[in-house]
Amino acid sequence: MHRRSLSQFAPAALAALFTVTLISCATAPARPVVVLPNGYYVTPNKQEQSEIIKRGGGTVLPGPIAAYAASGDIVAGALGEAPTAGRLYSDQPYAGGPDTKYFILNTASGKLESNLDAMQWKDRLKAIGAPSDLEIYPPLPWSE
Repeated sequence: MHRRSLSQFAPAALAALFTVTLISCATAPARPVVVLPNGYYVTPNKQEQSEIIKRGGGTVLPGPIAAYAASGDIVAGALGEAPTAGRLYSDQPYAGGPDTKYFILNTASGKLESNLDAMQWKDRLKAIGAPSDLEIYPPLPWSE
């Protein structure tokens, strides 16, 4: 009688094992992301540089992003290579140079303003009501 009950479960156990194996082979590895408001994400591109995408995978702001911060529905930052390249973490706010270009993304409306100089960027942040003490920081490295 014991053999009979084992033989009843064997097909179901094999089917379950086959299904789990098939699912694990068919699933793509998860892409690392930093979640932003309203379905936007910071994620690495093929060169391991940060970029902003919209849910569904469409690139909104191609990398590299040197630094960024989110406040409410606003994501603001600087374009270019992150100054922490080769280091794990920087707790210092990003200080751009005279040629640094900046961006502002309103995640509620989807409006992106890019390639702003420092003065335009600060004026636009003030005009949209972003906190006056908003500081941007370099992203953490995606691998290491």
